[in-house]
Amino acid sequence: MESNENKIKIIVPHFPKLIINKLKEYGFDAYIVGGCVRDELLHKKPDDYDITTNAKPEDIKRIFKKTIDTGIKHGTITVLFYDGNIKKTFEVTTFRIDGEYDDSRHPKIVKFVNELKEDLLRRDFTINAMAYSDDTGLVDEFNGVKDLKNKVVRAVGNPYERFTEDALRLLRAVRFSAKLGFEIENDTEKAIIKLAKGLSNVSKERVEVELTKIITSLNPIYVNKIFEFGLAEFVCEGFGEIKIGKFEPNLPKHIAYACLLYNTGIDKAFYILKSLKMDNNNIYKIKSLLNAKVIYNRICGRKDEIDIKMDIKELINLLSYELVFDFIRLIYINENDKILVKRIESYIKELENNNCPIFIKDLAINGNDIMKVGFSGIEVGTVLLNIQKIVHKNRTYNNKKILIDIMEEVFLKYKGG
Repeated sequence: MESNENKIKIIVPHFPKLIINKLKEYGFDAYIVGGCVRDELLHKKPDDYDITTNAKPEDIKRIFKKTIDTGIKHGTITVLFYDGNIKKTFEVTTFRIDGEYDDSRHPKIVKFVNELKEDLLRRDFTINAMAYSDDTGLVDEFNGVKDLKNKVVRAVGNPYERFTEDALRLLRAVRFSAKLGFEIENDTEKAIIKLAKGLSNVSKERVEVELTKIITSLNPIYVNKIFEFGLAEFVCEGFGEIKIGKFEPNLPKHIAYACLLYNTGIDKAFYILKSLKMDNNNIYKIKSLLNAKVIYNRICGRKDEIDIKMDIKELINLLSYELVFDFIRLIYINENDKILVKRIESYIKELENNNCPIFIKDLAINGNDIMKVGFSGIEVGTVLLNIQKIVHKNRTYNNKKILIDIMEEVFLKYKGG
C-alpha cells in the first residue's frame, strides 16, 4: 500500500463506474465509499460497492431508470442493472449528516449536505471513512490509509460521540478487528468499555449478525474481546456467563456457534440462541451438535469395540450424515483425543460407503408390519426402536422374515398369553 494518496489508484468496476460517471454528467459529485475502498486498498475483493453523492434522492431516481427506495428517508436509493440475466444492485446515498440519535441506533433526522467531508465524518471507523473516484483520487480525511498500514481500528473523530450515536458500533469494532486481524486503538477501546451498556439498546437481530461475523471470521478467537470490554452481559441475558470453546477460522455458522457454546449447558445454550432471535434451522443444527456430545462422552468411556460401534451408529442416527461430519469437526477442534476422533470419523465413512442400515427408514420392516404382528399405539414406535438396535448390532438381521419372527416371539412372550 502506498503512503502517498495521490498515487493510489483503484480500478472501479464497470457498474459502479457507470453510476459515478452518469451522476457527474448531470453535474454531481460521486465516489465509491466505505468498505469497498478499504478492501480495495487491502487488495481484497469487496463484497459490494456503495456510492456516495451530493445528488438528492429525487435526482438519483430521475437519472437512473431502475431504482428501489431502499432507505429514501436517510438518502439511500438502490440502483439496479442487469448483466445478462443477473441482477446487480448498488446503494447510492446522498451526502448527509445525522441529527440527534434517540435509540442508540438511528438518527431522528438526517440533513443532506454538499460536502463529502461532512458525510465521511459521520462514519464509524477511519478505515471505513475513505472515498474514491478516478477524477479526485482517494479522499482520506481521517488517516484511514495510515490506520490500515498500522493495522488499527480507530473511531472517526471522538469515539464517545461515534458510539453514542450508534451503539452497534461497539460490536462492529470487534467485528472489523476480527475480520482484518487488527488491534483496536487505545482511545477507541476505552470508549467501548465506558459505553458498553449502550449495546443493550440494540435489537438482538442486529447483535446476532455482528456476533456471527465475529465468530465465523478469520480470527474468531477475537470474540474474547467482547468479554474483555464488558460487552458480553449486554449481548443477551446469560451470554456473559458462558465459557467459550475453541475455534477454527471461517467456520460455518452452526459449527461456530456450537464452538462458542461448547462448554455451556444445553438449556442455557438454547436460551441464548432464542434470545438472539436466531432462525430455527440454525438453532436445530446447533442444538443437535451440542446434544451429540453426550454420545461422544459415552464413547470416550467405552472399552468394548462393539459398544463403540453401536454408539457411533446412534450418533449417525441422531445427527444424520448431513450433520455428523460437522460434529466430527466440532469435537476435533475442541477435544484433545484426536486419534479417537479420527477413528470415529473413519468408521462413519465406512458405514456410509457400505450403505449400512442406520435409520428407521433403512429397516426391512415398517410400522404396518409391526401392527400385523399385533402391536398397536405407542408400542409400534417402541418396537421400531428396539428393532433398530438389533440391526445396529448385527446388520444381517435386517431381513423381513427374520425381524417378523423376532417380533412374533416377543409378542407371544409378553402379550400372547
